Amino acid sequence: MEVMGIFKKEAERILKEAGYELNVEEAKEGFGDFTVPCFLLSKKFKKNPNDIAMEIVRKLPHSEYFDKIEAVGGYINFWVSIEKLADITLKSIINDEIFKFGKKGKIIVEHTSANPTGPLHIGRARNPIIGDTISRILKRYGYDVKTHYFVNDSGKQVSLLLWGIMNLKIKTNEKKCDHRLVKNYQKASEIMEKNPNIDNEISDLMKRYENGDEELRKIGKKYIQCMMDGITESLRRINVFVDEFVWESSLIEKAREIIENLKDYIGEENGAFYIDLKKLGIKGEKEKIYVYRKDGTTLYFLRDIAYHLEKGKEAKILVDVLGEDHKFHFYSLKKVVEILNSNIVLYPLFYSFVRLPEGKMSTRKGRVVYLDDLIEEGYERVREIIKEREFTEEEKEKIAKSVAISAIRFSILNVQEEKPIVFRWENALNFEGESGPFILYTYARASGILRKVKWDGDYNVELVKHPQEIKIIKFMAKYHDIIEKASRNLSPYIVAKYAYSLSSQFNQFYRDCPVIKAKEEKRNLRIAIVYSFRKIIGDLIEILGMTPLEKM
Repeated sequence: MEVMGIFKKEAERILKEAGYELNVEEAKEGFGDFTVPCFLLSKKFKKNPNDIAMEIVRKLPHSEYFDKIEAVGGYINFWVSIEKLADITLKSIINDEIFKFGKKGKIIVEHTSANPTGPLHIGRARNPIIGDTISRILKRYGYDVKTHYFVNDSGKQVSLLLWGIMNLKIKTNEKKCDHRLVKNYQKASEIMEKNPNIDNEISDLMKRYENGDEELRKIGKKYIQCMMDGITESLRRINVFVDEFVWESSLIEKAREIIENLKDYIGEENGAFYIDLKKLGIKGEKEKIYVYRKDGTTLYFLRDIAYHLEKGKEAKILVDVLGEDHKFHFYSLKKVVEILNSNIVLYPLFYSFVRLPEGKMSTRKGRVVYLDDLIEEGYERVREIIKEREFTEEEKEKIAKSVAISAIRFSILNVQEEKPIVFRWENALNFEGESGPFILYTYARASGILRKVKWDGDYNVELVKHPQEIKIIKFMAKYHDIIEKASRNLSPYIVAKYAYSLSSQFNQFYRDCPVIKAKEEKRNLRIAIVYSFRKIIGDLIEILGMTPLEKM
């Protein structure tokens, strides 16, 4: 149920009844809940905008949905009925109506898709966290969502990994496969830089792999799957679960078939083939994107086209979560895909990378902080914080895991996607700041109140008077609009910001409005508010991929 939408539609209705079809907007704080600017009417009626606003207000019929409607400075400001708002909001949350959005179509969200040449590091961890969260948001909004990981098991980077595995014997104590085999990849990269002849061996491996060399494919499948198992385990640790892994090598033949349909845009240079971007009307950093090497092997761009066309057979709406350095690739890909299948609607969700205070990371050069290590550090930091508290060892372990993962996820989601992040533990684990632990603590606080009271579900909205009661109810009423806005803008940040703001409002409510010690009727109302808040924030915690805690 779209709570605030009910009031907006009522404002539009009474305006229409008075003879005006005007655009109703959300008002700035302190100027009502909705507003109608009258400046564009000034030319039409040849009057001062404020005189027009006052004239319209006088003509408006009474509505029980508004406590006040006034003309101020050329605007018509609508103040919603607090009693009506409280009644609709609390009922819709308690009855779960606010969480219903109606069924929509199918969407495939591709995220992470990191090369299987090493463990995930914190620099790229924004992709799976954003991808997983936008998938959860779209599901809540009513879409049938399927998540993909495109496994890049073809191409030079993977051939370099396989060369390193087949030619180097490296001793390591690492038990996790991705942490173990990345040493081979890094050493192979180091050797190739010093000995250019190795590049020919890598190219030969790549050609054999693409042409279906059975023995090499068997070796590749074994070790790449091993790497993927390690990556998948890391994803699970941050509450990211992928529905389907699509292997790039499975699309090589389909990629070759695409060329015939692109012949009007294909050029040739020294035996290699490229897509002429000028013929596509694309201007940017390149004029050509190569799709075939002169040795006959395909390049990633062609295989990526094939992948998107295959996805388009299952879902018409496709979302790609990509680093900001992939913008040119994406828009070139989008143009080609639209030419080959105009029914596919392709959307990007771009993000900037995460850095630590120490700077940028590189798997190939071995300058990384792996996600697994960051998670373990988080566990240790939380264990240190709660070591003196009265919890069982089992409870402490549960709290450590929940708080650490929530801290990592929220700190990444709470920055606009295309803004860079410098990850700092002192911010991520600040229980009193804008953080995941703060939201978890607020949920636990609400749970603690409800454990101490008995409530039969009765409450009286006529008793909603305190400013902080009104504020928290208004914030909860925005839930539907927030989910819709985040879905339409493909922005998990919108939900993260709302979750924090709502939690802040609840803590002010907790400070200013006693619940347990209030008189019976007032206590029942405030219990209803606490109960409703806990449902809303619990849902937001789940959407953000965090794990709620009843006690902290």
